[in-house]
Amino acid sequence: MRCPNCGNDIPVAAKAGEVQQDKVYSVMQWFGSMLLMLVPGVNIVLLLVWAFSNNVGKNKKNWAIASLLMFVVITVLLIIICYAAYSMFISMFDSMFSE
Repeated sequence: MRCPNCGNDIPVAAKAGEVQQDKVYSVMQWFGSMLLMLVPGVNIVLLLVWAFSNNVGKNKKNWAIASLLMFVVITVLLIIICYAAYSMFISMFDSMFSE
C-alpha cells in the first residue's frame, strides 16, 4: 500500500473501517472439498497444494495444514500400534511353539 502523503511503498495501518476479509466458502464448496478428500491419493496431493499455495483462501489453507498435521499424527500412532501388535503376536507365538 502506498503512503498517501509521500507516495512511498511503506506499511500503512488500515483505517478503522477497512478490515480485510477472506473469501467465505459456500456449503457446496466445502462439500466438494470434503468429497475430494475421500479419493485416495488425490486427498494428500490436494492438501499439499492447498496448504502451500498462495491462491487459496486463508480458511482453506489453515484447514489443509491442520488436516496434514492430523494425517501425520494418525500415521505415527498407527505405526506405533502396528509395531506393538506385531511384537505382541511374535512373543505370543514364540511362547506357544517354544515347548
